[in-house]
Amino acid sequence: MLPHDVLTISHVRAVIESKEILRDISFSVKSGEVHVIMGPNGSGKSTLAYAIMGHPAYHIKGKSAQVKINGKNILEVASEDRAKAGLFLAFQSPIAIPGVSVVNLLRTAYQELHAAPASKDKKNIQNPLLARRWQGADMTLAEFMGKVNRDAKALRIDEAFLTRSIHDGFSGGEKKKIEMLQALILLPKFAIFDEIDTGLDVDALKVVARGIDILSTRGTGVIIITHYQRILKYLKPDVVHILVQGKIVKTGKASLAKEIEDEGYQKYL
Repeated sequence: MLPHDVLTISHVRAVIESKEILRDISFSVKSGEVHVIMGPNGSGKSTLAYAIMGHPAYHIKGKSAQVKINGKNILEVASEDRAKAGLFLAFQSPIAIPGVSVVNLLRTAYQELHAAPASKDKKNIQNPLLARRWQGADMTLAEFMGKVNRDAKALRIDEAFLTRSIHDGFSGGEKKKIEMLQALILLPKFAIFDEIDTGLDVDALKVVARGIDILSTRGTGVIIITHYQRILKYLKPDVVHILVQGKIVKTGKASLAKEIEDEGYQKYL
């Protein structure tokens, strides 16, 4: 049975350098649901993602503005604490981090989110040095690495990429797969994918859609931000929101995305 988590976004207004980009955005996402936010360029889609995650350049205004996970307003805490509360953001153009391997990032981030209590005995790990370092609460290091390898295989990520520096020299498609792998490993309560379909060929698009399907099946609520309907050919969302000029102008089922593909956004402008 899926967990009963709820992300509630209420009356969010976002400002960048005194310019209002978002105007009174409200909707909610439940565990396992897939929501898609579509809209033309400049409508505020990425602004919504960054503002929710706590990017310092994006300021949420208004006394009634709230972003809650299970009733707790996360607007009052820093970005890292929003992540610990269960929020994940995959960037549209993730940057390279030379010197930090993919697997080290996954291992460190997983332990931050799923740390064992200090008083709890660690599970038996053969290497004493690794036993002192590994702090995962629900699995051994060997089990964790097995999970990483299985999820990487499901996303068609070569194992050699796991030991390479994060996004360093990766193609656009490889970067998007690594972002998806992070989500599958960390298993947040809610994941936001900012234009994860941009620059992907058909094969990579199918893999990413499959990753989102796996993620939602595991209980994560998903928000996909996109311009186009193309990824939805391989993934059926529960809800589609149309965002135009900072406002959600229409909400509907998957058929709404097909309508946009056929007719465009003109009638909402």
